[in-house]
Amino acid sequence: MIDCVVVGAGPAGLAASAALTRRGIGHLVLERDRVGQSWRDQRWDSLRLNNPGWMNPMLGEQPPGTYLTAGEVVDRLERLAAACPVREGVRVARLAPDGPGWILVTSDGELRARAVVVASGGENLPRLPQLARALPGRVAQYHAADYRNPGQLPDGAILVVGSAQSGCQIAEDLLATGRQVILATSPVGRAPARHRGRDTVEWLVACGFFDQRPQDLPDPSVMTAPQPLLAPGGRSMSLQALARAGVTLTGRLVAVHDEQVSFDDSAQANVAFGDAFAARIRAMLDQAIERAALDPPPIEPDDADTPVELDPPTALDLRAIPVGSVVWCTGYTGDFSWLPPALLDAGGRPRHHGGAAPLPGVWYVGLRWLSHRASGNFLGFPTDAAATAEAVATHLEQGPRPASPALVPTPR
Repeated sequence: MIDCVVVGAGPAGLAASAALTRRGIGHLVLERDRVGQSWRDQRWDSLRLNNPGWMNPMLGEQPPGTYLTAGEVVDRLERLAAACPVREGVRVARLAPDGPGWILVTSDGELRARAVVVASGGENLPRLPQLARALPGRVAQYHAADYRNPGQLPDGAILVVGSAQSGCQIAEDLLATGRQVILATSPVGRAPARHRGRDTVEWLVACGFFDQRPQDLPDPSVMTAPQPLLAPGGRSMSLQALARAGVTLTGRLVAVHDEQVSFDDSAQANVAFGDAFAARIRAMLDQAIERAALDPPPIEPDDADTPVELDPPTALDLRAIPVGSVVWCTGYTGDFSWLPPALLDAGGRPRHHGGAAPLPGVWYVGLRWLSHRASGNFLGFPTDAAATAEAVATHLEQGPRPASPALVPTPR
């Protein structure tokens, strides 16, 4: 019986492995595909991280203003994995209680562990709405996870559905090659790139924005909302900026009937939602600046704030335009079907308290809002991983010792 098994060798799983190693805990990391698989096959060619290098210390040394590509992220994850006991190509089919520990049924046989850290990812399974089934067969359909570059798509205009981070970046990517883009929008907050002479994310980290805990939130719905828009390279992004660049904005896609698609009238409201969020961010930062008695420069103009006149269509004939493809930027979920029902809620999502499962010996790392706002990104993975490693160590010290010698992990 091994002391601990980590399921998943993405950034969260590798952060957990590094933390367990620092605590001297023998463990094994199981990865169903290759290290960082989601970063290999669910990212488009031009993607860059929208947070700068100084926010990603777990990925190794890099200039503070670096915005890594997906390929560069994979390279750095590979380097991290070289120091971890990772076994690639081992899929966990089922986790079940086994006396004082747990049994993992895998594609490579059964493993028994005294503790399990689930780091298999909560956002790597593409979600498609029912409306996708109603589109005519001639229209090519892609999820953001399948999209790579504009040349991949057939001729014609492209309908991008969803205006969170992926939707807006993919719309920009398509527009840069002269493609006609229609963007079905949704209410998503946005953050200005700079505020009073400093990058906004620097202010946000300094004022504790990313340290917010679920129990501190006045509105818990924040935890299920899309991440605020912030473009790579330290620049602002907004729906109105995309409209000025040539993107046709619509409201939310609500119906598909053969070649006819319909949208609600929320486009203006969705622009206003992003503007209001940006205003709240600025006000929060100004309050923090005032409390610290700082004297920064005035607010600089931001092109993303410039209003634009909109006349959003509420219906389109896809053949008349014509639209040749749809890119669904409708989010992801995770596959937790291999976990026992006692660990899941009615929607099939993990139940936990601060990362600890309701049954002893199981923890999660890498889920959004696991313990704080940064839990789901590179900034927060190491913090949650360290807390989990500490909890695993306490569990091992207090629980019964394994009946058989610990399995010695075999490095990859």
